Amino acid sequence: MERIALFVNGWSTEFISMIINGMKPLAAADGVDIFVYASYILWGEDADRMNTKLNLFRMFDPADYDGAIMLTNTFNSAKEQNTIVERFGDLGVPIISAEVEVPGTAFVGTSNYKGMYELGRHLIEVHHVKNVVYVSGIEGNEECALRRKALEEALAVDGLTISDTVVGNFAFYNAADNVREWLDAGHQLPDAFVCANDQMALGVISELYEKGIDVPGDVIVTGFDFVKEAQNSYPLLATVSRQWDQMGANLYRELKEQIDNPNPEHRHIYDSAFIPSESCGCEPDEKAIKTRLDKVRNVARDTIHNDMVDFMFQEIRGAMTKVSDREGFYEAACRSLRFTDYIGMDYSICIDPHFIDSTDDDYVPYYDGYPDRMEVLFERREGEPAPQKVYDSREIYPGYRHTEGGSEIYVITPLTHLEYNIGYVGIKNHPEVLYDLRFKKWINNMDTLLISIRQYMISQRLNNKLKEIYMTDFLTGMYNRTGCEDVLFKFILSEKAENRRTMLIFTDIDCMKMINDVYGHLNGDLAIKATAESMKRSLPDDWMMGRFGGDEFVAVGPDDGRLTIEEYRRVFNGHMKDVIADLNVRFRLTASAGYCMIDPDSEGTIEDYIRGADASMYEQKEIAHREINALHG
Repeated sequence: MERIALFVNGWSTEFISMIINGMKPLAAADGVDIFVYASYILWGEDADRMNTKLNLFRMFDPADYDGAIMLTNTFNSAKEQNTIVERFGDLGVPIISAEVEVPGTAFVGTSNYKGMYELGRHLIEVHHVKNVVYVSGIEGNEECALRRKALEEALAVDGLTISDTVVGNFAFYNAADNVREWLDAGHQLPDAFVCANDQMALGVISELYEKGIDVPGDVIVTGFDFVKEAQNSYPLLATVSRQWDQMGANLYRELKEQIDNPNPEHRHIYDSAFIPSESCGCEPDEKAIKTRLDKVRNVARDTIHNDMVDFMFQEIRGAMTKVSDREGFYEAACRSLRFTDYIGMDYSICIDPHFIDSTDDDYVPYYDGYPDRMEVLFERREGEPAPQKVYDSREIYPGYRHTEGGSEIYVITPLTHLEYNIGYVGIKNHPEVLYDLRFKKWINNMDTLLISIRQYMISQRLNNKLKEIYMTDFLTGMYNRTGCEDVLFKFILSEKAENRRTMLIFTDIDCMKMINDVYGHLNGDLAIKATAESMKRSLPDDWMMGRFGGDEFVAVGPDDGRLTIEEYRRVFNGHMKDVIADLNVRFRLTASAGYCMIDPDSEGTIEDYIRGADASMYEQKEIAHREINALHG
C-alpha cells in the first residue's frame, strides 16, 4: 500500500481534524501517502458551481490509489458521494463510506441510536424532563432520522412523545432563526430542546440568551457530535460523543482490511455515548473545564491570527494590482505570498491555462476534471519560491513521486469562481489548514484575487490589441505615423540614452504620382504593399519599420555593423524584383532609400534625422527619376 485518498467536504472541520490525526501515525508507520480532497460544496449550492467544484473528484485516476475513504457525513450533496463511488467502483478500487451507508460500498460508522437513546433516558431519569422539542437537521437525512427514532423510543419508555419539531438544517443560524420564530409564534418553552447536532444546539443557546432565557436554568439544550466549539462555550454542551478521536485509526485499519480482502458488503458500527455537561444541568468533568480555559487563554492569539490572514490579503491585493502576465504574478507572489506560518512550507497554486488565456466571451465552463497539462502559477518548496512550470496533471501535486518508506499528506482543494474552473491549491504536510474555517476564507480570497488578476490581464491584452490597431497601417501591417512616433523614434532616443548608435533608413517609391495617375489608385496600393514587403525581407528581424505617410517608409535599428546603406539598397532591389513577380505587378516599380547615422552624442532632433535621411534619399531619387524619364522618352 503506497497511496490512499480521503474525500471530505471541508466545512466539517472538527470531524476532519480528528480523522486525519487518527490516520497520520498509522500511515507514517506503513509508509503510506494520504491525499485529502476537500470540495467545500455548500448545501443547496447552484448546480453549475457545484459541478465546477466536483472537478476535484474527477481530476485523478482511481487506479493510482490503493483505496479510498469517504467522510460521507460531511458531504452536502449526493453528487459528491455518487461521483466518487462511480469512479472507484468502475475499477474495483476498495472504498469505505464513513458514517453514512452507501449501497455497494463498505461502511464504517458510529451508532446514531445508542448515544441519543442514553441522552433521552438521562433527561427523564436525572432531570425529570417531560416536554421535549426536537431540532432536526436536513429533511430526509438518514442520521437525523435515526437520532429522532432513538429519542422517541427513549421517551416512549415513560409514555412520553416529542411535543414538537423545529427544522434547523444542521446549521447554527437556521436553528437560531427558526427557534426564534417558533417562540415568537407563542409556543410554550419546553423542558428541553434536543438538537440533532452541536452546531444547531449552539445556535439555539445563542438565541435563547438573546431573549433572556437561561440554559439550563429555564430550559435544557443538548447536541450531538461532541465538536470542539461546543466544548469551548458557556454553558459546556451536553452532547453525544461519536468517538471520532478513534474513528481515524478505525477507518485506516478497516481500509487496510478491505484492500487485502475486498468486501463491499462489509458493515462495522462503533458505539456512541452520551456526555452530560452544563447545558443539561450536570457538572462537567475536569478535562472539559480545562479545554474551555485553554480556549479562553488563546482567544487573543486566535483572533490576531485570523485577522492577519485578512491583512495579508489586503497587502497582496495592493501588491498585485498591476499584474499583467504570469511572470508578473510570480514576481509579485515571491514578495507578497508569505503564508508559510499558516499553510506550511510547501504549497502550490495550480491553474488551468485556459482560465488565464481565455476571455469571458470564449470561456466555456466544463465539468470533467482538469486538462492533461496544468500550470504552476506559484509554488513554495521548503519555504522558498520555486520556478513556474507546466506539469502532468496526473501527478496532482506538481512533481509528486512516492518515496519508499515515506509518508506525506497532501491537501487538495479547488479554486473556483462562479462557473470558472481556476484550478486548485495543493498543500503538503500541513493538514492543519483543514481544522478550522480560516482556510476557506483563504481560498475565497485567493479565488477573488486570481479572478481580479485575470480580468486585469484580459483588459491589458485588449488594450494592447487596440493600441496595436491604433498604431498599425492597415495596408502594409507596419506601424503607421503614430506608431513611428511612439515606437520607432522613441527607440532612437532610448538607444542614445544608453550610449548606442542607431541608423534610420528612409525609403520612398519612385514616381508614385505617375503610378496613381496612369495605372490607378488600386495599383498605387499594390505598389505600397510591394515596397513594404520588400523592406520586411531586406531588414534584420530586430529592426522596426513604419509607413510614415503616403509612399514614404521609415526603418530604424542598431548601427552594429551588420548593415550598410549600400547593402540595404542592393538586397532591397533584389527582393523588390521577387515581390513584383509574386504580386504580378505589371508596371515599373522602384524605390529610393536614404539614411542617417545617429551618434549618442548627437544633439539633433528626430526631425533633423528624418531630414538628413530624406536628403540622402532624394539624391538617389533624382537618379531614379532621370532613368524613368529617359525610359519614357
